[in-house]
Amino acid sequence: MQALSDDQHIAAIDAKVDRLEEKVEVGFAETRAEARSDFRTLIAVNITILVAVIFGFAGLTVAMLTHF
Repeated sequence: MQALSDDQHIAAIDAKVDRLEEKVEVGFAETRAEARSDFRTLIAVNITILVAVIFGFAGLTVAMLTHF
């Protein structure tokens, strides 16, 4: 096996760093997409609960007003 020159060592290290940067970027993109999905689910659940509470109070109000 031949010894590598300094330029070849630097090129090899640059290639490794580039691959690592790409892996990190892909990981961040996946994490960001998952976080967005979780956030949208959370918003949907909160809106559903809010609508249920509003309809519940409206139903109670109508029941109270029609009871008398």
